[in-house]
Amino acid sequence: MSLAQIIKTELYKNTHRKSSLILFLPMALTVIVTLGYANGVVKLNLTTDGTGVYSCMDFVFIVWNVLSGLGIIGILMILFAAFQFSGEIERGQIKFMLLRIGKRSTVVLGKYFATVIVTVVSIVGTLLVSISAYYLFISGSSVGTGTFASTIDGVSTMNVWCSIALQMIMYLCLTGITFLAGLFVNPFVTFSLTLVIMYAGNYLAGAENAVSKLLPNYWSNQMILNETVKAESVLASVLAIVVLTMILLSVTIILFQKQDVR
Repeated sequence: MSLAQIIKTELYKNTHRKSSLILFLPMALTVIVTLGYANGVVKLNLTTDGTGVYSCMDFVFIVWNVLSGLGIIGILMILFAAFQFSGEIERGQIKFMLLRIGKRSTVVLGKYFATVIVTVVSIVGTLLVSISAYYLFISGSSVGTGTFASTIDGVSTMNVWCSIALQMIMYLCLTGITFLAGLFVNPFVTFSLTLVIMYAGNYLAGAENAVSKLLPNYWSNQMILNETVKAESVLASVLAIVVLTMILLSVTIILFQKQDVR
């Protein structure tokens, strides 16, 4: 089987696995937060232009920060990735896949890309649900402007989208870490180890040093704080994460080829 066929097969499997339902939780939480805010049950604070009401992008930004700031999205993405690789190794399911395909490198890459695709679809779906929920429940109320563009002080709509995109890039690396850890430990331990690394990375992104500036999360924070951000610095951090992810996948493939799969 080619890499494209494996990705297609994995995507099909993911649509039929009950564990994949966890990726709908951010969407469900978005609707709950929206309804709670529209009815005055949930309080959301954000510095806007002084009107005290939110535009669509203001609200999307708030919901995203609630879900990502608390680590909810990251937790679910890591848990999903742990099931895809470590879970199949532990249950012995991956052995049957290897018998059909043969090349272990293709299996690792196929599973990785399928996991990333599903993760991106889940996040984009959550953002679309945020936009839809805003116009259904917020825009016509006293706490919504009904407009789309951001009114956050000093932060444009493009800044908001770029900030979210930079945070999403970190999930590429976290998925790679999850796959590498999954070679040696069970899904729960894999999940726990990667979770610690995720929170450590978030903490590091809030610091001011050479290492933190290699993290897209750092530049995401700078954009939201309306600090000066150079395009080359952002691209350098993205490239650093992509290269690190490639190294993680390469190491995973090398070690997986030497591993005795039972």
